[in-house]
Amino acid sequence: MKRLVGFLFPVLLCIGLNAQVPGSSTVVKNEEQTKITVLVVYYSVTGNTEKMAQAVATGAQKISSVTTIVKTPDKVTEGDLKSADAILLGSPTYWGDMAAQMKIFIDDWWFKDQSPLVNKVGGAFSTGAGESGGKEHVLYSFIIAMMNAGMIIVGPLEGSSFGTVGVAALDPVNEAALKAASALGERAAIIAQQLKKGK
Repeated sequence: MKRLVGFLFPVLLCIGLNAQVPGSSTVVKNEEQTKITVLVVYYSVTGNTEKMAQAVATGAQKISSVTTIVKTPDKVTEGDLKSADAILLGSPTYWGDMAAQMKIFIDDWWFKDQSPLVNKVGGAFSTGAGESGGKEHVLYSFIIAMMNAGMIIVGPLEGSSFGTVGVAALDPVNEAALKAASALGERAAIIAQQLKKGK
């Protein structure tokens, strides 16, 4: 019996230490599980919405273990949608609504790709020349589409505990708008990571 205990003790000790040592298979597995992908999809003609998209991606990259993919809607694949843990959509405002290219992209979620988006994190941003003109309507249109797909919607937290529905920027885009876009990307990445960890 003493021989058996003497043999088992070092074996169990090694197993316990291995589970806690950085670089062990358990730690690596946990890191793999918390890696997330943030997909930013935008349409832009003048470059303003593209600047916002890049700012969103920069914000998401502040979080460790985050991969960002920034694409126009025509370049997004079914694989991009399926692998993304968070999807953020951006568009200029045309006659009070999103660009047709973004609407086609959203329609194709089910009609063409049939991509399940349930429980993925979603967020929205828009640009437009006027103080009014429909930028907020673009945000709500994106949000309604994402909610219909079963996504979890987040907005940026800009210096307080009160969030917003998304980011609406004037044309040309200023530093305040880029900062808000970065905050949106960062928060989307944080929430996606927390969901993946099961918190």
